[in-house]
Amino acid sequence: MTDHRQRDISSPIHTAPQAPANGKLSGRRIETHIGAIVLIALVLITLVNVVVRYFTDQSFAWTEEISVFLLLALTLAGSAVASARDGHIRIEFFYERATPRVRRLLIWLSMLCTLAMFLLLTVLMVRAGWQEFTFGETTTGLGVPRWWYTVWLPPLALFVVVRTWLAGIQRLKSSRTPDSRSHEEVL
Repeated sequence: MTDHRQRDISSPIHTAPQAPANGKLSGRRIETHIGAIVLIALVLITLVNVVVRYFTDQSFAWTEEISVFLLLALTLAGSAVASARDGHIRIEFFYERATPRVRRLLIWLSMLCTLAMFLLLTVLMVRAGWQEFTFGETTTGLGVPRWWYTVWLPPLALFVVVRTWLAGIQRLKSSRTPDSRSHEEVL
């Protein structure tokens, strides 16, 4: 009988991948670093804005537009981390009770839906960025071209697509192992 307890967050699937012994960063860690840098920048921008507002009763207008962009970048970096670690939401009740064949089908279905969504998001962000560039839209806070922010989002969305594909293929390969270990034990 299968144990249906909640997943332990210290399991390998939920821990950050470790750097190889040679000291070089593994490819899987880049999204973690992007997320950490963006989060630090968000905290610093917000801290500066709060301190200035406290002492001057005025706020920097530019902090909001940069914070919104950084939150979007953080969301996409977090999506890449979740894809690489198989951390996206799913209904475990059905997945854990499924046969290995149905599990592989569910992995394919989940992977294809995620790929379709992030590919569509990439296309829409490219179109939005192109329109912003074509019409010369500028931001209200800083007055810089809006596409300066938008240009970074499609590559981040494509990064999620790549991570989803690689993690999905790895899960599919591990689900075919001859022993009956779950994909969480293999990863």
